[in-house]
Order: sequence, then C-alpha cells, then structure tokens
Amino acid sequence: YAVRPGITFTYLGLLTDETAAVRFGGQASPNLFVAGEMMAGNVLGQGYTAGVGMSIGTAFGRIAGTSAAAACGHQCAPMEAADAAA
Repeated sequence: YAVRPGITFTYLGLLTDETAAVRFGGQASPNLFVAGEMMAGNVLGQGYTAGVGMSIGTAFGRIAGTSAAAACGHQCAPMEAADAAA
C-alpha cells in the first residue's frame, strides 16, 4: 500500500476575530471563543511553524478568556485571590 503523509487531528479549523470569537457566516459568535491550534490558521496562514503552538495557545488563551468573561458580564465575576488559593 502507498503511504501518504497527512494531518490526523483538528488543525487550523476555526475562523476568529481579534477577540478570539468564532465567526459563523461572517458574524462573530457572542459566546464561543477559541485559542490554540484550533484557530492557528488565523495566525499561521497556509502552514504550521514548529514550536509556536504553545505561544498561540498562551496568547490567544488570555484573549479568549478575557473576551468570554466580558461576554457573560456580571454573571461571571472574577474570583478574589484568597478564594482562588483555597
């Protein structure tokens, strides 16, 4: 049998905006945010550069988390440092 290379995981799949909101039909989702390799196509374009996965996950994880917290408004108040340590 012929052997062919291929990607066997979800990769470069979701289009996002600058707040990491997933876009559907040109519109940003009000409550679905993504970070890491799921949205790396927005950063990498046509290919993958080895070693950047953690950077994309870290940077856009913060953006996505901040955007998600803002999207839920007062329902998701941040924890106090003492509560987080408990």
